[in-house]
Amino acid sequence: MIEPAALLKDLVRINTTNPPGEEEKLLLYLERILQEHGIPYVYQESAKGRGNLLAWQLADQAEEAPLILMSHTDVVAAQASQWKFPPFEAQEVDGYIYGRGTVDTKQLTAMELTAFLALKEKEISLKRDVYFLATSDEESGSAYGLQWFLDHEITVGETTKTGRELFRGSDVISEGGGFPVVGGKREFYLCESGQKSCGTVEFTVKAKGAKGAFFTSGDGMERAMGLAEDIGKQKLDGRVLDTVKKFEQKLAGVQLSPMMQKILTAMKQNSMTVTMITGKNVNEVTLVCDVRLLPGFGQKYLEEVLKNLAEKWDCSYRIVSLSQGYESSPDGEMLKILEEATLEILGKTKEEAEILPFVSMGSSDGRFLADLDTKVYGYSPVYAWDMTFDSAVTMVHGINERIHRDSVVFGSKVLTLAVCRAAQSGI
Repeated sequence: MIEPAALLKDLVRINTTNPPGEEEKLLLYLERILQEHGIPYVYQESAKGRGNLLAWQLADQAEEAPLILMSHTDVVAAQASQWKFPPFEAQEVDGYIYGRGTVDTKQLTAMELTAFLALKEKEISLKRDVYFLATSDEESGSAYGLQWFLDHEITVGETTKTGRELFRGSDVISEGGGFPVVGGKREFYLCESGQKSCGTVEFTVKAKGAKGAFFTSGDGMERAMGLAEDIGKQKLDGRVLDTVKKFEQKLAGVQLSPMMQKILTAMKQNSMTVTMITGKNVNEVTLVCDVRLLPGFGQKYLEEVLKNLAEKWDCSYRIVSLSQGYESSPDGEMLKILEEATLEILGKTKEEAEILPFVSMGSSDGRFLADLDTKVYGYSPVYAWDMTFDSAVTMVHGINERIHRDSVVFGSKVLTLAVCRAAQSGI
């Protein structure tokens, strides 16, 4: 049986900082493990030194939709001089493993691979196909990762299909959750079951009657500042999703941290925030804005908001990018299985701990699956004494990112139990 904490250390020591990525080194390491366990796989190169690795265990006669264990292998940059320990050495101190990727998201790769291998070792009779997918490039948009995988064909067994066809209708365990919120004597394990759409828009404000860099009318900058102030003050529409209703009900009476209060507010409200103001001179000013929309609010709604602002301030706009938000069922069968496994490994009752679905403000590869009828759940559980949701947020892309080895083992046990139960026939 593979040791999860040792596996995580090995993954951290393979530097996959993106850019440039170079995830192939790590994927080849995973490839060797799969070979040792006699599990079929395929590595697809999406660019030099980059690609995606898919492994599978197929049911003799699939009764249910596939289960896909998905994680990304690239990490963001880390400046070694700011860290207590070198970010790519995976040093362990008092049980804590320090390194880039220990929370985002090589710990999930280690947990999922452990669970996937357990299916083979336990000789589970499968009622559904189970896949392990390790991707590249998530931190820089996934053009060489999941987006590439979805658009290309792959041969699994005797069947050739696109990645999009493989994912359609599946249950997916991905990143974005597993970090607890503690309320009194209860632990709520957050599970990401949805995401707001993320986008970037630009407004261009041109001065009227401008006569060159040295003879400006000045009104362009004035209107740009007025537009920025207007965007900052306006309150966009919102709604309460089913996931958020449950979230509020479960946490009623719990003293939430300022961080969780902000997250709860964001889960009910669309937002647009000015992130940059640029221009060669005052004759033409560009405002760049970050947009986050709840599932159910798409490009048509955003166009109406932008059109009204552009008409008011006599400027133009363009939508640079806009992903699609999604909400997986907060009552899904996979969620129940994850919760039961979590409680069993914790040795706690539902009165002491439970899973709590939430809608994320961030974005991950789950956004590319929104139109494929998938149910995506972000879950890599850790012990509450190791880190809560608040502390985990500060470590994602942060300095001195770390996880306790016991949490890696705990998360691996939870996912192993959940995956085996979700995949086993006759239960």
